[in-house]
Amino acid sequence: MITNLHRNRMGTVSFDGRFQGMRKAQDFIVYPVASAADFNHRLLVQSDTRIGYIDLHTGAVELAGPYASGAYQPHLAFRKPVGQLNGEELLLLKAQVASTASEMAGGNGVIYTNNAGAIASLNT
Repeated sequence: MITNLHRNRMGTVSFDGRFQGMRKAQDFIVYPVASAADFNHRLLVQSDTRIGYIDLHTGAVELAGPYASGAYQPHLAFRKPVGQLNGEELLLLKAQVASTASEMAGGNGVIYTNNAGAIASLNT
């Protein structure tokens, strides 16, 4: 289940997520999508202790972890299915991600990132 979808100061999307095997919700950030070619119909998400993917076709959530010292890209090899977003959650996530599409996402004056490929989330 995801709640509190919002744009973070990096210019991408953050949300609170609680999935199977989690005692309480964690703050997840959606990684920037530089181009539609990098997209592959799934979003890379990370919290303090978990990392994984959300498939935008099916809503399937796969996460690794938890890792007390933090979960990073190498931990993706150990991800497993932990839940499924319902239709409403998936639609809201897609819309929020698409709304952040920009070659200069961010805007707090310090952090900018290329999130232009995020618009591809609506085409799934």
